[in-house]
Amino acid sequence: MDTAETIIDDNGGEWKEVLAGDNKDYLEVLSEYESPDQFLQEFQSARNQDWRDPIAGDDLKFKSQLERFKSPADFGNAFRESQQKIRSGQFREPLGPDATEQDIAAYRQQNGIPSDPNGYLDNLPENLVVGEDDKEIMGDFMSALHEVNAPPEVAHKAIEWYNQFAEQQQEQLAEMDSSHHQESEDYLRREWGGDYRQNVNLISAFIEKTFPAEVKDSLLNARDPSGRAIMNIPGVMESFAEMARANLHPMALPGQTNDPRQTVEDEISEIEDVMKNDRARYNKDEKMQERLRELYRIRIKHGST
Repeated sequence: MDTAETIIDDNGGEWKEVLAGDNKDYLEVLSEYESPDQFLQEFQSARNQDWRDPIAGDDLKFKSQLERFKSPADFGNAFRESQQKIRSGQFREPLGPDATEQDIAAYRQQNGIPSDPNGYLDNLPENLVVGEDDKEIMGDFMSALHEVNAPPEVAHKAIEWYNQFAEQQQEQLAEMDSSHHQESEDYLRREWGGDYRQNVNLISAFIEKTFPAEVKDSLLNARDPSGRAIMNIPGVMESFAEMARANLHPMALPGQTNDPRQTVEDEISEIEDVMKNDRARYNKDEKMQERLRELYRIRIKHGST
């Protein structure tokens, strides 16, 4: 009788020895089966069975998690890696709701979390800084992170994101201001024509004369609900021009000097003096020439001689 016949027909156990050979462990496993048919049926059933079923049992959620792994070997490797991380201290049991102050202090020490929120700002990574203007908001931010025991690397990443966000906001604001200023200037030049520069100077003189320094700064930096600087709103500039003309003497216009009270005639005299005594300087200074022409127009318009 050949080997195949021995495996199929012999019920005396010789088929187990043929399959197991000299491997005692195999022979011990086969000893649980009464016939080759029983062994082959169970083998076929096991081969067709999803390897996850015996592990998960009736736990469908666990089985769904096991489906992330392609084979038992992948699952085994992942399990081994997680055990190594647990033993190395990378995974620590989180604090419970009833943790005492001593528990919290110990947990922070074990996980490298500073004992004080300001500790997050110590030893910042290279090129990561917190500006003076941001320290107050960062103090509140770090306190919130400290309450949930965030690791330092999380706090540092948050600071990095905030700095990038703030920088982008400033760049966008500068671009918006530049665009709005150009739009406002284009509109007012069309509306005011040759009086544009005169009206702008009148507004500057009116604000300088009317408002205290701290109020003036707030006014000049104010924005409407959409974020547009109010001094870039044509309607605001037109209103200021009307108020300036109603409250300032028409000849008390600010020029290219630091004294907004200087009269048009005084400024004309100064520029004419430069024109007469330092012609080369006057000829090179196009702004001075344009200013003199503007002052002449103002004098004619208001009947000054």
